[in-house]
Amino acid sequence: TVSSAMATLGEPREPWLLNSPLPEAPRRQPAGDGLEPASVPLAVSGFTSPALAKAKEIMDGYPVDPMRAGGTGDPDAGPGEFSPGGSIAVQLVRGDMSAAATGTVSLIEDQRVLAFGHPLFQAGEIYAPVAAAEVHTVIPSAQNAFVVASPLRELGALVQDRQSTIMASTGLMTHMIPIDIEIEAHAGGQSERGAFQVEVLDNRFMTAALAGLSTMNAISRYLPDRDHATATIRSEIRLRGFDPIRFTDYVYASEGAESAIGGARGLRALVPLLMNPFEPVDIEGISLDIDVHYEANMGRIQSLRLPVSELPPGERSYVDVVLSRYDGRRVVERVPFDVPANLAGHIVQLQVTSGDAASVDTAPPRSLGDLVNNLQKQLPGNVFAVTLNTADQGAAVGGRLVRDLPASAFDRLHGSTQAGHSDSFRPAAVSMAPATRVIEGQENTLIKVADR
Repeated sequence: TVSSAMATLGEPREPWLLNSPLPEAPRRQPAGDGLEPASVPLAVSGFTSPALAKAKEIMDGYPVDPMRAGGTGDPDAGPGEFSPGGSIAVQLVRGDMSAAATGTVSLIEDQRVLAFGHPLFQAGEIYAPVAAAEVHTVIPSAQNAFVVASPLRELGALVQDRQSTIMASTGLMTHMIPIDIEIEAHAGGQSERGAFQVEVLDNRFMTAALAGLSTMNAISRYLPDRDHATATIRSEIRLRGFDPIRFTDYVYASEGAESAIGGARGLRALVPLLMNPFEPVDIEGISLDIDVHYEANMGRIQSLRLPVSELPPGERSYVDVVLSRYDGRRVVERVPFDVPANLAGHIVQLQVTSGDAASVDTAPPRSLGDLVNNLQKQLPGNVFAVTLNTADQGAAVGGRLVRDLPASAFDRLHGSTQAGHSDSFRPAAVSMAPATRVIEGQENTLIKVADR
């Protein structure tokens, strides 16, 4: 669901790439005598060995076999039309890296082209660019013969992916989603910057996985070092009709920058956007700016210390946060926060965590606009987030938050069938303060806010 997918954005350091919703894999029917139907070779170029291994994991279960190709191909070369018995490539990724499923044209009738003689993903109606292909060599095998090929000139679009065949139209073109990846690495007082431009398939089930795979590959190709890394990831999603959705994530990875990509909410947010139940989304582009320092600059929250037994309402206070560093040493950071005047007399739960793991007051979305607005409210990851939660309840009605309700009004609203769908929530006040290191974990404590 949209709500559960959004909830995962609060867990930026959990792996997510293989959990993206892919179309159900078709069952492979044995052909007899221990043989299986031939797989479609997915010509992969510009991918590192770790990225290729991850591509095999993602495609596991489908009749698709990722394998290295001879190059990303030349989009300005090749024939101007398909021919029976010739090669056809379905492009999933193109640009500075490429992933294209290559097969054989079976029949051409007007602008319709039948090919493969078996499914690709067996996804039914699906749209992807199709191109001519250059076959570099054929690997003969009684068990698993395949060709090594590269895509060439785009000649149309895939429109059907059925059990018996795929069908493309040469009278239709379909767009892909551009992704710009900028990477800057800092080590030993030196800085180096690289850039990658790719386009990925625009498909609600596959875009998130392909975008994550492409970004992971860019990092593993440019920064293969297996060392402690601290990464600041600034990402942006541009949707037609909406202001850009921007995220800042600050993550630590002990196994190199490649494993930090799980913290990029600009990629994770693609799942709730593409799978939303309200209306289709038109993603115009995605940008990621990744800044990597090879250092173990992190701290895990161990405990909290408050200077007073009661917080002063309407004033600024502070909490001392005890952090455990990578080397085991403990440091204390003083984090300021504001105490709203309307919390006077309340007992509140004070929670300290990183901004990207903090809960934000948002109502369950009732439209695509609500969903986008909720994503835009996500806090940056390079800050401390101090949250004051009350025991009082509020209500979310029609995608809007209703705060400071008396108990009688809340009971009436929650039980009314005429008020529309409503959900309860706990009103919270959130303060942010800059963090000098990656913050992991969270701690809570109860404290009273003084009477007025």
